[in-house]
Amino acid sequence: MREFFDGLEARNSALIHDALKIYRSLGAETVEVSLPHLPLSVPTYYVVAPAECSSNLSRFDGVRFGYRCESPKDLLDLYTRSRGEGFGAEVKRRIMTGTYVLSAGYFDAYYLKAQKVRRLITDDFRAAFAQVDLLIGPTTPTPAFAIGAKINDPVTMYLNDIYTIGANLAGLPGLSLPCGFVEGLPMGLQLIGPHFSESKLLNAAHRFQEATDWHRRSPRGYE
Repeated sequence: MREFFDGLEARNSALIHDALKIYRSLGAETVEVSLPHLPLSVPTYYVVAPAECSSNLSRFDGVRFGYRCESPKDLLDLYTRSRGEGFGAEVKRRIMTGTYVLSAGYFDAYYLKAQKVRRLITDDFRAAFAQVDLLIGPTTPTPAFAIGAKINDPVTMYLNDIYTIGANLAGLPGLSLPCGFVEGLPMGLQLIGPHFSESKLLNAAHRFQEATDWHRRSPRGYE
């Protein structure tokens, strides 16, 4: 996919191209396709997903669902402390963002517009699968982060979703498998298929693993 290699570092790109060579040696035919609206998937996802998060998690009030705080003084204390103590920082961020984009005056400007872009992304995938059986590309623009390396940098973590959340928005099956290391940290190869193609995805991943041993190796320092 052309957009998957835009901005990809040379070392990461080389690993993906090596993986494509392995698939060709196994008999696969590869062609380049385009998903022109894929770069819009990050802002689209981080409108749609937090909106759904805000709506779905509203039931977690400490009464029938979710965590309940200890010894609440009254009903309001039960609600506020249960939600305040039971949700982590990232969940709270998403609830607040989702509540904002669903609020009066912003629904049309954000949520409705994001759903329209979601349709464009879905149409791109549909057009691509009219040409190929599966899509192959990197899972993320960078190798995996070291544990805890980006915990205080949520924006960087969000941007690493650029290649994966398009499939989520379109409701497509996908998987990631290791295809090499950059400075001791693993790089992922992503396979995406059309709806109900899970068996084809698993077979393609299995063939790659039979031809390589990346899935048997551990990142440096995590043995």
